[in-house]
Amino acid sequence: MKLNNYNVDETDDGKLRVSGLSINDKEVAAPEGDLLTVNGAWYLEAYPSVIVAEKADGTLSMFHVTPFRRITEADMKPYKAYHPRKCKGQPLPEYLYKFYGLCRNDEILSEVIRVRLSPTEKDGLEMAARSAGKTVSEFLRDRIRGL
Repeated sequence: MKLNNYNVDETDDGKLRVSGLSINDKEVAAPEGDLLTVNGAWYLEAYPSVIVAEKADGTLSMFHVTPFRRITEADMKPYKAYHPRKCKGQPLPEYLYKFYGLCRNDEILSEVIRVRLSPTEKDGLEMAARSAGKTVSEFLRDRIRGL
């Protein structure tokens, strides 16, 4: 994988090999300790030297790509632009998460459930969501979480 001007590959022993024109090959071990859980992380063309991460609470933050290190809350700066999925962000490869001290949240809002409703049922659901001041998705998620 190409990261800025460097080539980055995972070695057989779980380390990361970083090489480039201006440096000798280096092997980087994954940091020890607790991992910071995120829903996802992406590279964006508009920000070539940072990674944008969605924290477990859904907020977006960004941190600098180099040096490879354990990322903490203090390293993360607010990101206030479009979600990386909306601006064709390139997902961070799974094997790189551990080198930044990150782990991917297994429980994310990505499952879609299709339900057949009669027109009357659908109207009733939309009316209940509107009266609660929510979208239909928000209304249903709140009801399901309350089970």
